[in-house]
Amino acid sequence: MSALMSAGTTLKQAQVQQHAIKKDEGRAGVLKAEIEHSVKTDTSAKQAELEETTAHADDLRSRQTDTLETAAAELRDNIDRAREADREEEKEAAKTTEKKAADKTEKTDYFGNAPKADEKESADAEKSGETAETAVQVVIPDPIRAPKPMDVKA
Repeated sequence: MSALMSAGTTLKQAQVQQHAIKKDEGRAGVLKAEIEHSVKTDTSAKQAELEETTAHADDLRSRQTDTLETAAAELRDNIDRAREADREEEKEAAKTTEKKAADKTEKTDYFGNAPKADEKESADAEKSGETAETAVQVVIPDPIRAPKPMDVKA
């Protein structure tokens, strides 16, 4: 989830960089037009500004490319990790299924019949470490909520 949020932030950063590139390219176009139309005036300052603006746009373009490449690499890594985690979960689920199937076959007798209810309870009690004495639950009625005897007159 954090990878998607990071990718979203990176894309917003790339959009801001794209806006700045377009702004620099627009300014460079204006400077080129001014240089072409100036007949007798000195254009050295405008040419220097044009070179600076063009260099800045190129720098922003390379930064944008680096940013997007980094975001793509992070997303690929996160996808690979997610796939690996899914594979591990599938393996774990398969092991659990196999174990349940093995437990089920262990609980059947020689002829494939399931044990009777009493045998199941005793088998479950043995697995959990309970004995026949501790497996019995004693229920003590609540004296406040217990039904009251009815008086019968004969």
